[in-house]
Amino acid sequence: MKKILLICSLFIFLFSCTTKKTEDKFAVKGFQYARLVSIEQKLGYKELIVKNPKTLKVESKYILFPRNSKMKRPENAKIIEVPVQNIAALSTSFVGMLNAIGSIDVIKATTEKQYISNKQLLKGINAGKVLTAGYETGLTPESVLKAKIPLIIFSGFGQPFPNEDKFAQLGVVCFANYDWEEKHPLGKAEWIKVFGALVCKDKEADTYFNQVAASYLKIKEEAKGIKNKKKVICGGLVGDIWYAPAGGSFMAGIMKDGGLNYLYKNTVGTASVTPTFEQVFSDDQVCDVWINAEAPTLNKLFELNSKFKYFHTVKEGKVYGYMHDPNYYWEYSQVNPNWLLEDFMHIAKGDEDVKLHFYKQLK
Repeated sequence: MKKILLICSLFIFLFSCTTKKTEDKFAVKGFQYARLVSIEQKLGYKELIVKNPKTLKVESKYILFPRNSKMKRPENAKIIEVPVQNIAALSTSFVGMLNAIGSIDVIKATTEKQYISNKQLLKGINAGKVLTAGYETGLTPESVLKAKIPLIIFSGFGQPFPNEDKFAQLGVVCFANYDWEEKHPLGKAEWIKVFGALVCKDKEADTYFNQVAASYLKIKEEAKGIKNKKKVICGGLVGDIWYAPAGGSFMAGIMKDGGLNYLYKNTVGTASVTPTFEQVFSDDQVCDVWINAEAPTLNKLFELNSKFKYFHTVKEGKVYGYMHDPNYYWEYSQVNPNWLLEDFMHIAKGDEDVKLHFYKQLK
């Protein structure tokens, strides 16, 4: 009996070792901060899994299948041949991520030219080699088919992409990206690993993210030493509505890590909150700093609403924004949260002689 048990134990040990070696061979580094995406290595291909931000249940699965593989493809699956050579990247933050891993050239369709900062991409747009679409509906199946684009990446808001069924019939995959719904400040940036997997630059994406994360954590540690944290309001008017980051958002998290005391830090959600203008005006009276004012100068700010002249933060000259170069901000702040954090730390410390990455003090 003991002999039989010994043989069985030995068999299990050897089997587990063999399995472990096989798994190690196809191992994929996981996501440490992003909670809405994962990549699992299968035998011969990868499976990209995206979760719904509200339910945290799996919303979509995509098979990343090597372009020249002769293996049988999984049936009834959304298959993306990798490396993807032509992509429709319908958000400027996607442009920043692809740029970080040296893959701007794969973008064959993007948002309107007026929102683009990247010079290489602008050159492609001006030469007529890159399509532009002001709205998702502007990207038609006919234009995508003509440009030979097999993958459309768009910001997911819980709705299917316009004409998604027709795109599917043409072999075009519509991929909903939820990076903007990530809670951790490094969670959004970690989606660069998704782009790395799509263009088969996993190593480059991992290396880039690891450098960003290390820099971020170092700055965060430095910011812990800031005493008497400044109270902050954030956001601005769009029409008649004030939009401010919700307490669980990417922006609220970075302000906290940068040593700032965000006034609406306890609000619920990962997107925006909409306090009344009267509420914001009252809250501003006890604040030290206003971040993300929607204007490049104070005069332009007053053109939006003359009542801004009476804000306490305006009178104190502590208003900061990125509207002097908004395209650069939207392309690169998401993939470089360490730069954003460093800006906030300098604002929190009152370092007025330091050149900031994205922000300027409104004059």
